[in-house]
Amino acid sequence: MRSSTPGAPSAPTATPPAHYALFIREGSSYRFVWRMRDEGVTLNPTGLEWMVDGIRRNPSLAEISRIHLRTAHVPRSGEFGVCSIRFRNGIELVVTSLNGWGSPDEDRIEPYDAFVRDLHARLSGEDRGRIRFVAGNSEARQRFGIVMAVIAGAFFVLLPLGLAVVTGESEALFLTLAGALFVIPVVTSLRRNDPRSYDPESLDDALFP
Repeated sequence: MRSSTPGAPSAPTATPPAHYALFIREGSSYRFVWRMRDEGVTLNPTGLEWMVDGIRRNPSLAEISRIHLRTAHVPRSGEFGVCSIRFRNGIELVVTSLNGWGSPDEDRIEPYDAFVRDLHARLSGEDRGRIRFVAGNSEARQRFGIVMAVIAGAFFVLLPLGLAVVTGESEALFLTLAGALFVIPVVTSLRRNDPRSYDPESLDDALFP
C-alpha cells in the first residue's frame, strides 16, 4: 500500500462535477422556440454534459470556440440571461435563465449566474487564449433594436407629451409617463447589450441579468 511522505505536497484535487437546473437547447441563441423541454447541464472536470432530444453530448472544454453572453428584458416580466457556447464541430449549446415557456424566471437567475461564473473559472489559460468571448447583441440586432426604440420613444413618449403641451389634458401626460416606463427598460437593455468582447477573468455585472 502506498504511503504518503510527511510534509510532501498532496496531489491537486479535480474540481467535482456541478449540475445546473437550467433550460437548454441547441442552435442559434436568437432562434425562437415555442417551448423548451430539455433541462439540465453539467460541468465536469474536463467539459460539459447535457441531453437534448434524447441525445447525450459531453464535449471537452478544449472544443469550445466561442462563448456569447447577453441579457434581455421582457416588459412586466423581468430580465433574463443567455449563455451561448459554440463548439468546433458547429454545435451551439444555449443555456438560459428562462422557464420552459420562455418567460423570465427569478428563481433561475442565481443558478444561471453560478453556471456562467463556474464555466469561466474552469477554463485554462490556453482555453482563454483560444476562445472568442463576445457579449451583447449582434450588430444587426442592435441596429434594429435602436431603430425600434426610437420609433417607440416617438410614438409612446414624444407624441403624448406633445398632446399634453398643446391640449393641457392630464390623460396625455399620463400616457407620456406610461410610455416612458415602457421605453426606458428597452433603452437600458440596448445599452447593456452593445456588441463587444469581454474579459473572461473579469466578469462584470452588465453580463448578468
